Amino acid sequence: MTMNSPRSGAGVRLPLPSGGGIVLIGLSVILIYQVAVPLALIVWTSLKTIRPGESGFLDFSFTLANYSRAYGIGEFWQASVNTLYFALATTILAFIWGTFLAWTVERTNTPLARLIGLVTLGRIIIPGVIITVSWILMASPSIGILNHIIAALTGVSRFLNIYSFWGMVWVQSLEMTPLAYLLMSAALQSIDPRLEEASAIAGAGTWPTFRRISLPLVLPAAAAAALLLFIQTVESFEVPLLLGGRARVSVYTTQVYFNTSRMPTDWGLSSTYSMMLLLLAMVLLFVYFRLVRHGERYQTITGKDYRPRRIDLGGWKYPACALSLLLVFLITGLPFLTMLYASFLPRFQAPTAEAFQAMTWSNYVNLLADDGYALKPLWNSTLLGVGSATAVMLLVAGISYFVHKTRVRGRKILDFLGFAPIALPSVVLGSAFMWLYLIIPLPVIGTLSIIGLAYLTRYLPFALRFVSSAMVQIHAELEEAAAVAGGGWWRNFYHIYLPLLRPGLMAGWFWVMVHAYRELTISLMLARSNNRTASVIIFDLWSNGSFQQLSAFGVVMFTLLIALVAVAQKISRRYGIQEQV
Repeated sequence: MTMNSPRSGAGVRLPLPSGGGIVLIGLSVILIYQVAVPLALIVWTSLKTIRPGESGFLDFSFTLANYSRAYGIGEFWQASVNTLYFALATTILAFIWGTFLAWTVERTNTPLARLIGLVTLGRIIIPGVIITVSWILMASPSIGILNHIIAALTGVSRFLNIYSFWGMVWVQSLEMTPLAYLLMSAALQSIDPRLEEASAIAGAGTWPTFRRISLPLVLPAAAAAALLLFIQTVESFEVPLLLGGRARVSVYTTQVYFNTSRMPTDWGLSSTYSMMLLLLAMVLLFVYFRLVRHGERYQTITGKDYRPRRIDLGGWKYPACALSLLLVFLITGLPFLTMLYASFLPRFQAPTAEAFQAMTWSNYVNLLADDGYALKPLWNSTLLGVGSATAVMLLVAGISYFVHKTRVRGRKILDFLGFAPIALPSVVLGSAFMWLYLIIPLPVIGTLSIIGLAYLTRYLPFALRFVSSAMVQIHAELEEAAAVAGGGWWRNFYHIYLPLLRPGLMAGWFWVMVHAYRELTISLMLARSNNRTASVIIFDLWSNGSFQQLSAFGVVMFTLLIALVAVAQKISRRYGIQEQV
């Protein structure tokens, strides 16, 4: 009996199964409505001077007046410069810190390496808005704890100012460092250690081996990682809004938000900034995927489990450990401790004996009371997280099947539509859905439905990554055998593909669930008083200066997210998919 390789087995494509045409049409309609329509609406709105929903907005008469007006004001060019400088400075710092952490954890004998890596990755689940507010409490010129400590020790007041360009860079770089660590860890693990060992046997020292062997192998992946950090920073919203708004440092994302939320709404400028942000994201993503494809040439593909040889740092391993722990403390520990401290205060103040004596549970009691401000937003975030994650995974399961397992015409278009939202920054997507339902008279504005629909589009391409990688490993011969036995398409899909896709589906479900729960940008664009999410409440409390209540809310939200991750890990261990979650 001849055994087929996984690759060849997975490469078999089947004709469109009976009954699959209806499902395919349904998936196509959903993708067109969720992806193509909002994308087209962004372009359409930028070419109109009429407000969405008003008479004449849908007429085929276009103008470049919005672009002419934008290019003629200094605010546009200043936002352009700020966006590029902010992204560049953040990328450099985050890349250096993330690469250092990845190198110490993956390639050296630094003590506590496993703990350092675990805490660094754990930071990803903490909402960025919580971390940003924590640094405001630490480094605000007026109330910052660090400023009070510095003033008490040196007599210098207002030494730190988080409301500045470099304050934005500092917080955003700490926000991006875990992503840099994740990307560079994968790059360092992909190096074939036999090449380095051969260099060492030939008599080359550590530095020549790094310069001639390791660096050329890791450089394409490092360039792709740096570019992805740049893209993520260009699309960032929370740090520029909370810090840049008061510092009067505007970027593209905040300009979209301000021009959309102000009264009267400046639809022209908002759509123009959206288009510039969209075009910039598309160009950068195109370059990124070219770099990724180029970097794949340098990956080592082998059936054996090779681990790179760890570098013995000697006495330097302890300074490396200390510096790594300091970075981890700045990224995760210090912000959380600050939030925890503030949550027990009746009024926010620097840590003194008097402050510790005045600590109380009242903020938590008021938070969790039946008539409190926390329960409904937390429940809304839970519903949105569970609902959007379930809807997204069901959708991508069908998309992935038709793309990878059938010969249906148009499957490449289906794949493109499923992946296209990765180029849509959250603030642009939020605006697009707002404009869409100003045109379509459906009663979804002010409800959780509009936020859930936007989440569906936002997380679609990321969920496809989990499911598609699992789908291509399934032999199509299984379905062929089931078809010969007389099974229908839906029965075969339910009994064959879904069980085999379970690891990818579960990993993707928990990923979407956690990220939807902590999401701010889309929720802030689309939320009203009756459908606010947990992240929106944190923003509102910050806007009102209610730092103690905000801190208590942040601690509760963080605890719930930790619980979600713990459940995900427990379930993943049960099904043997620990590495995918």
